[in-house]
Amino acid sequence: MMNPKKNILLLAVSLVLVAFIVFSWAAGTGEKISLMPTKKHPNASGTAVINDGSVSLQAKGLKPNSVYTVWFVNMKPKKHETGAGMPPYMFKTDSFGNGAYSAPLEGSPFGKWQIIMIVLHPNANPKDMKNMVGALSAKL
Repeated sequence: MMNPKKNILLLAVSLVLVAFIVFSWAAGTGEKISLMPTKKHPNASGTAVINDGSVSLQAKGLKPNSVYTVWFVNMKPKKHETGAGMPPYMFKTDSFGNGAYSAPLEGSPFGKWQIIMIVLHPNANPKDMKNMVGALSAKL
């Protein structure tokens, strides 16, 4: 039979190990953000997961078989944006309007950017910045 002190020590070490694993896993999952639709895409919805090293998102209710891009945007004091991840920052929806995007980041966008935005390129050209149509967005 084991010593009661050893049992308590073993239990304490086990609890610390479990807590470490749980907190490590939670920290690695990143920040989950609900994406909100714009007036031009009222049936769209999605979520983004952002951490220091990557961004990934899932969206549905978008225009089928269409090209979308993902951006980090600041509206104030002056509007400017940068693509989220690697150029051309795009994904294409399937025939049901579902899409997914995943890309590495060079650091956290939190505190640096105000909004994550997903935009439609009606002419299927992700480089066409003049004819973009907002689809989903969320504050960071």
